[in-house]
Amino acid sequence: MRMKKLGLIGVMAIGAVIVIAAITAGQMGETSHAFARGKVVLSDQLSGAAAGTRTLFIIASGPDRPMPLGAFKKTLGSDAKGAFYDFVLTKDNMQRMMGDEAWPDTFKLKARLDKDGMAGPDQPGDLVGEVFPVSVGAEGVEIRIERLIPE
Repeated sequence: MRMKKLGLIGVMAIGAVIVIAAITAGQMGETSHAFARGKVVLSDQLSGAAAGTRTLFIIASGPDRPMPLGAFKKTLGSDAKGAFYDFVLTKDNMQRMMGDEAWPDTFKLKARLDKDGMAGPDQPGDLVGEVFPVSVGAEGVEIRIERLIPE
């Protein structure tokens, strides 16, 4: 009788561990889900204009929303040249600006090399590039920075 109780307790304990592991794995999958993966590339013609700029923003916007969905900020260790940054955008590394709303199926990504390092709209001297449409979970997205905001 005692062995049967220990066996039953063991089976219940293993069941509990399996349930906890499944819940944890589900949560990890949810938090590490990538909205998009890719790289930021600077046009060769803008490499001089980018010298000394160390702040990169990647901003996600909905196709019909004035407010961004979220933003990612990275301080660069050196001047941007060519394909200079590989990104993975997740709900954990982006500042989301839409609360718990569902992420849209397609969205726009903008990369901005920001002269003053401050969030907000594009300012004179910033370098920008956009790509649209991007689908949720897209891989190999290339955001090419090709435009200088005029002074």
